[in-house]
Amino acid sequence: MKEQPSLERTQTFEMEKSPAKEAYILLGAKTPLELSNLYSVEDQKLMHSGSWDYADKESAVNKVKGILESIDPSTLTTEEREWRQEILWFWYHHAISCAVWRYKDKAAAQMYAAKALENQPADHPNKITQLLDFLVNDKLEYAEKWVANIGEEPEKSTATSLVQTYKDGKFF
Repeated sequence: MKEQPSLERTQTFEMEKSPAKEAYILLGAKTPLELSNLYSVEDQKLMHSGSWDYADKESAVNKVKGILESIDPSTLTTEEREWRQEILWFWYHHAISCAVWRYKDKAAAQMYAAKALENQPADHPNKITQLLDFLVNDKLEYAEKWVANIGEEPEKSTATSLVQTYKDGKFF
């Protein structure tokens, strides 16, 4: 994200004029930040209950993803583009796990990992997306080097556990 707000951020956001209006209405959001926050709440409910599923057409997170992905980013404000990218990264990040654990679908996991990395900004703090990409593409040596460079918790423990799970043959 930018360090200083752009001119667009200092102006009043008009949700009614946004190409993403349908997503705002679906989650009851009034601003791009609120859309992202409410999306995260829905996402986490599904993740914690074990019911996150990219194949569930009725899921609010899948509907929001579909809406946002169908929009030309150049038609959005700068702030909306940033939060759109964050939401799409988050969706694809969790889709990797769904492909691995729920469906045991390596090809889907590889596709979702590529899309997650495509949507993850270079300065994003999450290190697990890249690790998952290495693992679903059978690049264990790269994964182990990546884990060695993760210093913060809980990502370090999560990364170590994921590599061990992969080594134990429990990914697919």
